[in-house]
Amino acid sequence: MIKSFFKSNYKYTFIFIVSTVIGGALVACGSYGLTPATDSLKSLDTKKFILWIVVITIASAGGRVLQFSAGYLFTKQEQEYFHNLRKKLTNHYYESKPVDKLSNMQNRLTNDLKIISDQALDPVSNVVLCVVDLVFSAYVVLTFNFWLLCLILVLAVIMLYLPDLLSKQLEKATNEVSSNYSKYIDTIEKWLAGLAVLQRYRSKTKLSAALARSSSGLEKATVIRDKKSVELRNLTYTANMVAQGAVLLATGLLVLNHQLTIGTVMSIANFSSLIFSQLVNVTSQIGSIKSTRSLADSVMKEIKELPNSEKKEDSLTNFDTLSTHGLVLQYPNGEKIQYPDIQIKAGEKVLLSGDSGTGKSTLFKMILNEIKPTQGKIVFKDKLGKILNPDYSQIGYIPQDPVVFPGTIEDNITMFNSKLNKKAANWAQKVQLATDFEKFPDGIKTVVDLDKNNLSGGQRQKIILARTEVYNSKIILIDEGTSAIDSVATEQILKNILKEPATVIFIAHNLTDEMVQLFDRRINLSK
Repeated sequence: MIKSFFKSNYKYTFIFIVSTVIGGALVACGSYGLTPATDSLKSLDTKKFILWIVVITIASAGGRVLQFSAGYLFTKQEQEYFHNLRKKLTNHYYESKPVDKLSNMQNRLTNDLKIISDQALDPVSNVVLCVVDLVFSAYVVLTFNFWLLCLILVLAVIMLYLPDLLSKQLEKATNEVSSNYSKYIDTIEKWLAGLAVLQRYRSKTKLSAALARSSSGLEKATVIRDKKSVELRNLTYTANMVAQGAVLLATGLLVLNHQLTIGTVMSIANFSSLIFSQLVNVTSQIGSIKSTRSLADSVMKEIKELPNSEKKEDSLTNFDTLSTHGLVLQYPNGEKIQYPDIQIKAGEKVLLSGDSGTGKSTLFKMILNEIKPTQGKIVFKDKLGKILNPDYSQIGYIPQDPVVFPGTIEDNITMFNSKLNKKAANWAQKVQLATDFEKFPDGIKTVVDLDKNNLSGGQRQKIILARTEVYNSKIILIDEGTSAIDSVATEQILKNILKEPATVIFIAHNLTDEMVQLFDRRINLSK
């Protein structure tokens, strides 16, 4: 991921590195100036002392300004990179069949990317800054004394290997946080979806207990991760203090042996503090980066793999039959739904009935490839008997709970395709939606307000019915799609839909005998 980040904008990467290097060189010059400044103070040369103080101040300030500016540019590039990552992940989820769980998508697009930002890419900026400071500082120390540099390098190598003692544990703890966050989001989604029902039956205690139980796993995982982070910081900080003490002791001995001037002590003290403090940063940041390695790899794998993108989809224009063969779906609790073998011909209008729990809605989701059967298969064939890999966008689906989007009623019928606006008005009339427009000042141009819920359940169902017809779906699956519409309007809607050439499979419980007679046949599912 780090490599792809730097490749995402070569211009920003170049400016970031150049600014960091020049800034590091200026900071090193400022620290080097402490030696002649101290020596001039010792020799009572006031002008020289003041001159060196000015040079030190300008060099150090200028260097840090350049490095801070480079950090800003890095952040800008990082946000652009994550914007593109989110687009690619969204594309991945859009192409995925079956559709991934909502909680998994929410976790990936929010929490996981934040973890990677905080614990992988942000540390990279610090590591580059620290490495530049280390290189220049090491060079300046070399100009003072070769063996002093050797001591610093030996201590530096020891400190660089410290993160390996805890990096695996920290990586495991980070993955646990991601996993528990996903479970927590899933719990919120499942329980808060029925918040109105919980309120009606005053089940606040159960809601609180369920959310608390789920959040406790996330809280424990976060505490464990932070504990491992603190252990790593404590280890590196202790090593930092020991190393600085060793270098100062060695410098003092060299001064006592007249191999270094007293002014050198100031520079060496500053450089050793800088070197080992930056090494602490580097080791901590490397440990942080390593802890997100598997998480970052899984994100990059998702954006590189687009499920079903290589397999060609067949148009349903010449669709002839839809059949099920030995279809079985088994749930984790052991419950099993076993379906009879069914064959439906193109153009047929079929009423699908059966008691609750016989798997009518589940059958629709398997036809749509949103759920994979445990056993058996669903086969689409064309008029020549060739098995098709169907283009599922040509299958219209009206679920029990219709989905509408922020936009106008017209947008929701056409799914934001303005070329279909004329057909939208026509089908709005056929599904009895035009009479509802009289209640809205802007008619079909009325904006759907999901917060204020300005559409009734029946109006939403009519929008989805019109949407399915506008797109000329070859197969239409209707799951209680008129349950919120009155019987008079339902009968008229059925007549308009069933006279179209599309294959229609309809699940309903509230149809009159006259409505049932409109279908070619009835398939009854049983347990």
